[in-house]
Amino acid sequence: MEILKIAAIGIITTILCRFFSNDNKEYALFLKMAAAALILLSVIRYITPIYDTISGIFGRTGADSSYLSLLFKALGICYITQFAHDICKDSGENALAAQIETAGKITLILLSLPLFEALMGVVSSLFGM
Repeated sequence: MEILKIAAIGIITTILCRFFSNDNKEYALFLKMAAAALILLSVIRYITPIYDTISGIFGRTGADSSYLSLLFKALGICYITQFAHDICKDSGENALAAQIETAGKITLILLSLPLFEALMGVVSSLFGM
């Protein structure tokens, strides 16, 4: 039933932002940011069970635990980038939103380089290179 609360927050915020959009765009922006933070706080408690489940899977497979850390860092980068992108886009700053999106993609590539190197090591050992 948590999703119903989140949907209600989103719909109510959208309606209120329509009232503020003509006269006070700053209020609408702050309202959107507050609603986004409230939604994030309401779902943050679900992160621990997700982490525990994925950690258990990694433990059973014997995979390196640093890959789990990379996975969650990448997920965090994606969420932060998307959040900042959406705020900028809603504010009419499309060029800035695009730059944030590009920076997020580059950061993900940099983060994934050690994983890519490990994968290439496995592939080269399989093929005897």
